[in-house]
Amino acid sequence: MSVYKGNLFWVLLHLGAIFIVFINLLTGLRIASVSRPQWLAISPILPQGLIHPLHFTSGVLLVVLMIAYIGWRIFTREQRPKSFKNNPLDFHRLVIRLGYVLFLGAMLSGLLSYFSLAPALVIAVHYYCALAIIGYLLLHGGGYFIHYGVAALKRILWPSRQLSPVSLGLFLLTFLLAGLGLQATDKAVHALSVAKVPLSELIHIDGNADEAVWQQAQTVNIMTQGGANFDNGQTEVRVQVVENGVEAFFHISWDDPTKSLKHLPLLKTESGWQVEQQGFYNFDETRYYEDKLAVMVSNQCQAGGAGTVHLGPKPLEDKPANWHGKGYHYSEDGAIRDLWHWKAVRTNNMILADDNYIGPPDKIRPGSRRYSAGYLQDGKESGAYVMNWAWYKPDYIVPKRLPKSPELLTSYQQESTDNLSWVIPWFDYQPYQAGNDEYPVGTRMPSVMYRSNRFEGDRADVRAFARWHDGRWSLELSRKLDTGSKYDVALKNGVCLWVSAFDHSQVAHTRHALPIQLEFSGA
Repeated sequence: MSVYKGNLFWVLLHLGAIFIVFINLLTGLRIASVSRPQWLAISPILPQGLIHPLHFTSGVLLVVLMIAYIGWRIFTREQRPKSFKNNPLDFHRLVIRLGYVLFLGAMLSGLLSYFSLAPALVIAVHYYCALAIIGYLLLHGGGYFIHYGVAALKRILWPSRQLSPVSLGLFLLTFLLAGLGLQATDKAVHALSVAKVPLSELIHIDGNADEAVWQQAQTVNIMTQGGANFDNGQTEVRVQVVENGVEAFFHISWDDPTKSLKHLPLLKTESGWQVEQQGFYNFDETRYYEDKLAVMVSNQCQAGGAGTVHLGPKPLEDKPANWHGKGYHYSEDGAIRDLWHWKAVRTNNMILADDNYIGPPDKIRPGSRRYSAGYLQDGKESGAYVMNWAWYKPDYIVPKRLPKSPELLTSYQQESTDNLSWVIPWFDYQPYQAGNDEYPVGTRMPSVMYRSNRFEGDRADVRAFARWHDGRWSLELSRKLDTGSKYDVALKNGVCLWVSAFDHSQVAHTRHALPIQLEFSGA
């Protein structure tokens, strides 16, 4: 069989597509492994580290190559030898047409997801199209090789020297579209106008958001996805922000069908007390945990978490692997990203969010079972919540304290406990003594203890309180525009936010690609 050569543009297009598709699939499977743990089985062959930018970039380039391919099909009429021509219903033509459908479906659903416009069905389409593309590659490439042998391979790797003016024009247009596409996606944000209110305007941090200012403030709705326990892994987060020249006020609400406050409760068993958990041992609890919301504030606005999301079990070669195989948060540029972590049990009664930050990878601390990379807490002068056990073991723990009166636990034995605080008042409990531990098997006890009413110092910069009603959390937060702390990011024009909701899960939160960029009206 004589070797049929594709022209140079077609060959470069084909080779570029093969390379980019493989990058897109491998990075996509790594991202999918965060919420679909079955893919962790092939974790050793998947890339690790800063995966989202690579996935987004390869997606844009794939869209550009598809446009270029369509242009090539429309504007050129290639004369192929008889041996390479297809009958209307032959195998190869059917496979190629299937490829059109799969790639178009994957690209459109991917773009909708990138811009937070995708409902659950579209997310599912993106995932299953990607899986089907793997099968398509085997059918397409393998089918041609079986049918035509080495001649088909030579067509991809051995171009003719012919490059028509049309092909040259398409070649230049492809580069132009790639540049414009990457620039457009890099600058895409969800813009949120921040209105300035008088300093005399009183805004209560009580979770009600019933002040008139919230009725007038602009709202950005972000469809977040990939979280455990939410319906189809999704919840829409609604964000409003106003400022008075000294402080900024946030109202953030999201759908959550259950109010979850049972945070790692202690259960009395035949062998003693045990922490109720199904994934806490691997730091990935998704059943016995509180609801939470995280807000990341950053001067860097790169899509996919401002360069802080490093996926895989061991993205840092010289640091410990993470227990759950999902990844770490840390920055590589040395800059701090502010992180506010509201927790329905541990901080809500303090009327605070835990003021944390994401920075460069931390050092390894001897004796610490969990390494958290760049996710660290601001300093504090006093105040803390602690867990009611001395040393954690999955099958048995010894409580630090027991109630002074058994009646303090009566309400926690009921079926419905949604209206309880699930926080142990320190002075209503006493140090554990085996002689006082006469609680019957099956007794449930809260595990979160307050040593004081709230944090003091840098870690207490963010006031916050939330209420749950009819399947929805309503959270209000406030913080000074500039705290002066090296671990905080000043709130000003152009700063970017990401929001993540947790439905009784420890780390399996929802997420979105593009940041919410604040536009101060006085800027």
